[in-house]
Amino acid sequence: MIRRSETAPEIDRGDAGTIVITIRHAGDAAGQAAGARAAAAARQERPWPTGLLSWSLFVSTDGSAVMAYEQWSDDASLDAALSSAHPGASGIPGTEPSTPVRYRLRRSTVLASGKVAEVGCVVTPVFDVDGPERQQHFIDEVFAMTESEPVKSGAISAHFHVSTDGTWVFNYAEWQDEQSHIDAVTSADPRNVRGRLTGEIPGVRPCGYRRWKLHTSLLAAGNADGR
Repeated sequence: MIRRSETAPEIDRGDAGTIVITIRHAGDAAGQAAGARAAAAARQERPWPTGLLSWSLFVSTDGSAVMAYEQWSDDASLDAALSSAHPGASGIPGTEPSTPVRYRLRRSTVLASGKVAEVGCVVTPVFDVDGPERQQHFIDEVFAMTESEPVKSGAISAHFHVSTDGTWVFNYAEWQDEQSHIDAVTSADPRNVRGRLTGEIPGVRPCGYRRWKLHTSLLAAGNADGR
């Protein structure tokens, strides 16, 4: 059994041991809209795998892509779903099959105002890194560099994920709205924190970011809403 939620997923929920993040290019806004509708309908029609806690589909604000963010209880549940008789148990229904990239949530920060703010935009900076040590070093550097920085207006939280193969760091950052993030990245940066974080840490290569809006959020029956 599944149910819909009108709010963004609870990223730091304690029972989610495995995260799968899938991004697909949509071509244009029309293709994005059609693909998102089809994917959401197909996910609701298919059997809900045991161990899948939540499935959230996002559309990029530039109309170019869709993203599925899945929370699984553990790797064993995901493995069982992938080997079942229902192909495409993970990811975005209707797109080409691929081996899912598995992530763990490594470190989060939630601002005091973010505990009551509504998430209107999700921003996902992605980094290509040289192994587990660089993953951890980069995340530690982010927190060290930004802990004394003023809180950006509209910022709610940041959730740093690491891929289990040691090659990626994925930041799922929540904002109140898209304009708040645009203002943040175009504001003055006298200490060059943005530059240091996006190009000056050895073994870490920034791969850009996208801004997203929630399209569909599904939960296993019995789970609490994320907000």
